[in-house]
Amino acid sequence: MPLGFFDFVEGIPPYSENRDGAMRLNKRYDLILDPFRTSFSGTRVLDLGAHDGRWAYAMAEAGAKRVVGVEARPELVERFRYFPDTDYKSRVDLRVGEIFATLEALVADGEEFDVVAIFGVFYHIMDHFRLLQMIRLLGAKLVLIDSEFVQVQNPIIQLMFERTSSPLNSPEQVPGQDQALIGIPSFRAMGAMARALNLEIVWSDAEAVFGHDRKGVQDYFRKEGKRRAACCLLAGA
Repeated sequence: MPLGFFDFVEGIPPYSENRDGAMRLNKRYDLILDPFRTSFSGTRVLDLGAHDGRWAYAMAEAGAKRVVGVEARPELVERFRYFPDTDYKSRVDLRVGEIFATLEALVADGEEFDVVAIFGVFYHIMDHFRLLQMIRLLGAKLVLIDSEFVQVQNPIIQLMFERTSSPLNSPEQVPGQDQALIGIPSFRAMGAMARALNLEIVWSDAEAVFGHDRKGVQDYFRKEGKRRAACCLLAGA
């Protein structure tokens, strides 16, 4: 069986409790990160919604000189210490913080990043356009997004509620909140936001990457409702 970058997580809880956890991460790696490996060499990267640092860790291995990860849940950031001690792990700087407050601080401090990754958090927020506006202020030339999108013809953002108790969902937006309000953009809404910010959008081809082996990544092939997809946003010179 071919080795995948994320095979190491099989011995780390909670991945070790899910035999398909590493497989799904490896397949997603092939779609959302591997095609851009050469873009990470010597770059400063910002990873929003960094979870336990898994993608920040992978981008550091791909050659980024510094990866700043932002995650709202401290218990997830704590798990990063169980990742293998490699020569690139030290290039990852995981920070606990709310995404927008952290972005505002980074902009105020004059920080700049070459690449911004938004893997799995874009459909757990409400202020998508503001997020992209702030990323533009950081000077990023490449923005990578992996998200769920609503499959409708109109450029809309569909509002939904999700449980804040799940580590895979939005954290509390106000103290004591058990149901967070989130927005899931449609594909056309994503395109409209990119156009408004003078960003070129390029969608990844999940079918070309996964072929007929769709085990663990079926959400990238839904025909109705929400469908997961990956894209990149490119800023001009």
